[in-house]
Amino acid sequence: MPSFWWRPLGLVLGLAVLSALLSTGSEPGTGWALFAGGLGLYLLYHLRQLRKLLDWLASDQQAPPSADGLWGDVLYRLAKLLRARQGAQQKVTADLEQMLEATRNLPDGVVILGEDNRIDWLNQAAESLLGISPARDLGQFVHYLMRQARFSAWLSAEDYGQTLNMTSPTAPGKTLSLQLVPLPRRQKMLLVRDITEIARVEAMRRDFVADVSHELRTPVTVIVGFLEAFEDMQEPDPAQFRKHIPLMREQSDRIRRLVDDLLTLARLESEPDTRDESVDVPALGRRLAEEARAMSQGRQHIVLREDSAARLIGNSQELYGALANLVSNAVRYTPAGGRIELRWADAEHGGAVFSVQDTGEGIEPQHIPRLTERFYRVDRGRSRATGGTGLGLAIVKHVLQRHQARLRIDSTVGKGSTFTAVFPAERVIPAAAPDAGAAAPHTAT
Repeated sequence: MPSFWWRPLGLVLGLAVLSALLSTGSEPGTGWALFAGGLGLYLLYHLRQLRKLLDWLASDQQAPPSADGLWGDVLYRLAKLLRARQGAQQKVTADLEQMLEATRNLPDGVVILGEDNRIDWLNQAAESLLGISPARDLGQFVHYLMRQARFSAWLSAEDYGQTLNMTSPTAPGKTLSLQLVPLPRRQKMLLVRDITEIARVEAMRRDFVADVSHELRTPVTVIVGFLEAFEDMQEPDPAQFRKHIPLMREQSDRIRRLVDDLLTLARLESEPDTRDESVDVPALGRRLAEEARAMSQGRQHIVLREDSAARLIGNSQELYGALANLVSNAVRYTPAGGRIELRWADAEHGGAVFSVQDTGEGIEPQHIPRLTERFYRVDRGRSRATGGTGLGLAIVKHVLQRHQARLRIDSTVGKGSTFTAVFPAERVIPAAAPDAGAAAPHTAT
């Protein structure tokens, strides 16, 4: 601070001393005239520097004007301060632009609404989900563009804790969740989220609970009905009781199978990976063929074709359960005298296939895409009569997906169906090259 005062005060004092010296040796008033002239020149100098400062501040020049002395210090410090302010402003601008760019690319829609619900800004997701165009609709009332009574009532209520689920104006198949967030200056932020998949999963959950309840209701009703009837008897007849035991056991087995399949599905969905091992598929095929013959009791002709000696990398228990489902379905739905063929063979690109072909009634084309859905049945009455739970093909689908495989279904009404598990090459262990005198592929009947 002292360095600020000594320059102007030193100049004024020096001018005053010089004027006093001139006044002692000359006419009166000469010194004072010199003093006044010096002060005037000093004032004009400062006014000139002040003009330079004003011109510089009004211009876009970065470098300050050149000056000496006190004005040089002032301009240097002012330029340094402005550079710091400009750097901070550039950083804030860059951060704001980065935030705006991130908001533009959010998967959820964002719409900024003014005090009167006019659109001030929106991102790309809001444009696609709500059908609002930034070039056309900025400044428009949002409820004029979203002509839905539920939306208008919800927007007018301004209940920031209440969300609104509605159908997308641009895609009737999409379900949107809308939420309002208060902002400063009486603005509001409208958040739009695509919850189509969540809504679909929730609908599947509701359907699943309803299906399970429906499947359990019949056997439980049968068992409870018998128990109530026996309870109401004054003197229960053991012979009559034993007569109804087979039906009660049948319904109990049906509940047990359903629970077992539900637990299997839950385990498959909760465990992300399989416990891989080398699976001897030819041996597994022979085991399945023997079980099919036991289940068939001679009603169908069971054939096993081993056209490959390759093995699989996978979980033997899971693969056995999935393939056994395919085999048991073929036995249940193939009429007496029909033919069921199990085949293990190499496929293109190094893969392999396990197929189960039957000569049953066949499946109409409209049912095939839905066969692997839980509890989906082509003929509900027949499925229950044969002991099916409606979860077998859903289990097959999950097991194959865990092995990067897929289920292919080919069927012709009146001729039969073929269910084929297609395994990729990375899951196949090729058989060793056969000797020149090796036997041909084995077919068991």
